[in-house]
Amino acid sequence: MSGAVTVVVATRDRAGTLADTLTRLTDEHDSPIIVVDNASRDDTAAVAARFADRGGGVRLIRLDHNAGAAARTVGVRAATTEYVAFADDDSWFAPGSLDHAAAVLGAHPDVGLIVARTVIEPGGHDDPIESALRRSPLGRRPGLPGPEVLGFLACAVVMRTRAYLAVGGFSPLLWFGSEETLLAYDLDAAGWALCHVPAVVAHHRPSPDRPAPQWRRRLHIRNDLLISWLRRPLSVAARHTAAAAWAALGDADRRAGLRAALVRAPQARRGRRRLPRRTEERIVRLARTGRRPAGTRVRPAAPSPGPVDPRATVVTITHNRRAELRATLTAMREGRDAMAMIVVDNGSTDGTTQMVCEEFPEVTVIRSPVNLGALGRDLAIADIDTDYVAFCDDDTRWRPGSLRRAADLLDAHPLLGSVTGRCLVGPAMTEDPLTPELRYSPVPGPAWLPGPALLGVMAGLSMLRVDAFRAVGGFHPRMWLGGEEELLAIDLADQGWQMVWAEDVVIEHHPSTVREATARRILGIRNTLWTLWLRRPARSALRRTRAVLASAPRDAATVRAVGAALAGAVWVRRERRVVSDRVEDGLTLLEDTQRTSRARRYVG
Repeated sequence: MSGAVTVVVATRDRAGTLADTLTRLTDEHDSPIIVVDNASRDDTAAVAARFADRGGGVRLIRLDHNAGAAARTVGVRAATTEYVAFADDDSWFAPGSLDHAAAVLGAHPDVGLIVARTVIEPGGHDDPIESALRRSPLGRRPGLPGPEVLGFLACAVVMRTRAYLAVGGFSPLLWFGSEETLLAYDLDAAGWALCHVPAVVAHHRPSPDRPAPQWRRRLHIRNDLLISWLRRPLSVAARHTAAAAWAALGDADRRAGLRAALVRAPQARRGRRRLPRRTEERIVRLARTGRRPAGTRVRPAAPSPGPVDPRATVVTITHNRRAELRATLTAMREGRDAMAMIVVDNGSTDGTTQMVCEEFPEVTVIRSPVNLGALGRDLAIADIDTDYVAFCDDDTRWRPGSLRRAADLLDAHPLLGSVTGRCLVGPAMTEDPLTPELRYSPVPGPAWLPGPALLGVMAGLSMLRVDAFRAVGGFHPRMWLGGEEELLAIDLADQGWQMVWAEDVVIEHHPSTVREATARRILGIRNTLWTLWLRRPARSALRRTRAVLASAPRDAATVRAVGAALAGAVWVRRERRVVSDRVEDGLTLLEDTQRTSRARRYVG
């Protein structure tokens, strides 16, 4: 099937490395190969011509000038296949990879580009970008073959020919340096998905003739500014320009990059085309993820005492609840379905980190200097490689077999985004008051669902698909704590993920005595109002706002909650995105139950 993929190689003055690359490509694949020579001054064109003369499917196109990355566009225009792959003169695709890429693209018509796993030679180790691609904060939407990305290495992609040509390919204005970023933005803006598929493998043996790092750095500085001017909102472009000018005061490379960008500013202005809101939001999400507070990671000092199920990681956030956390970790250690566990210590001052390290050396600890609230879970998830994540509060405990059962359900149903278990409240082990609402959920779901369909999750009682969690951006950084799961669940549903309640997944809740009921009520009301106005149609948001306020006590705490919600009106309006009719219909079905629910009273 690799005959359905044309390999385009752009090269300049790399006769030696090109010969090795073409040998590998012709020996290991039956794909057509187009070599575009960027006006080489050595024997590069002659090397390509010798391969073309052998009749092995190699074609040479010689340019009379160095077109940079845009030379690849010349090759793509000459291709007659449905797909094209880019290889540099020092990179090649592993045997079978082009066939696999063609099969994936054929099975997923909404995917425009596949990013391969890049292996650095000699040595056979992954390129540093691999970890970032695998853990992409954009996650994976239902039905896609891998996590979505907004960046890639040009020497390791396979894509649809028509998608590339429709967006104009690599920009001649950028020449080289960050050229992949602009192409990624334009593909995403056109509605194409860009996915990382590690089963497609590219090998890269960096040429010794690579340009000096200083030269490359200046190009990246220039092109990052040009991309901002070409596609980003004017406010963002202005902010980036001001930051670049300030940084240039003490950095010669930045001054050179800024000057080069200013020279090209008129061309950038003529080519300006602002990205759609969806793409801009995804860029902002990636930037926000990079700015999240970092925690100090304390790696396990000892292996787990028993076998560990590799499918999921258990994540617990805690703040000044050392005794409760000790009891939870003890119970989880004794479970028969042990999984890797991460505790995020949200700025505790009671010795929590020390206790975990000393008494539970098999547990990873991430210590945050401040209390991040629910965002502590995001901090942990950014650092895991398992397919699933189970949330466990410092006062909840998954009963033996429940973690494994939840993972089994996610294994069996690829469109299932989360499994929420049955909660028993200690010490009497009675069902949580919310349980009947979950067991008899009125939300419609597909016939394959293994239990009642939900439009919500409970963080301490749920296992989620990591790709799905990342795809919706995780917990919103402004929510902190208190009903933060509601927005996450609505966004999961809006992307097409299903959520389910499972009777045989059981979690015990031993409510902590270290609680600030009034503060939690304020946060709960505020976050509920924010969620309503972020996602519900205006009429529904207004109706539910009245119902929420009518059910809340008429006291100072409620007034503070409403005031806090109103204080966020500007950003809520800016980030407002109304859900689909399908999700809205489900949310409307839940309103009668919510009005009479004993579990949803804003008291305390």
